[in-house]
Amino acid sequence: MSTSKIVGIMALIVFAVGIFLVGNGVAGEKYKCRTVWVTTKWEQINVGDEKDHVVVVAELKGIVSNMEGKTLGDGWLTWCRFIGDMSPTIGINGNGYGGFTDKDGDKISWKFDRKSSGPIRLTFFNGTGKFIGIQGKGTADWVLTAETTLTYSNWEAELELPR
Repeated sequence: MSTSKIVGIMALIVFAVGIFLVGNGVAGEKYKCRTVWVTTKWEQINVGDEKDHVVVVAELKGIVSNMEGKTLGDGWLTWCRFIGDMSPTIGINGNGYGGFTDKDGDKISWKFDRKSSGPIRLTFFNGTGKFIGIQGKGTADWVLTAETTLTYSNWEAELELPR
């Protein structure tokens, strides 16, 4: 086989591997999970312009259950710190940060933004251990229960996990 054919075949192999890696790096894995939350801290200040309009700083802790798709998060611990503006007329607007800790102690960091209409927007931006380099986006809801310190959220995300 001539040198030019070998070089051509090698170039084709390198190109094919490059396309495979780029294609897999762009497409993330899809996950659907549920988090059950317990409110551990809640401080609020009345705004005073209408009844029940408050500014809130809160901390929640929870546990994650995988609902569908590839297993991610099942039994993981999670936390969330939230700053919000809440009233009967505007609903809940706010943002904050959170994180997951898996069974090995590795962590994923995320942040969120909530507007009174539409889903909560999630951004996954940091990790430790096997999650260094993680990134992704997702959405969530927040469901209130009759017990005000207990809530849950269903969330789904597309995550690019480190290889």
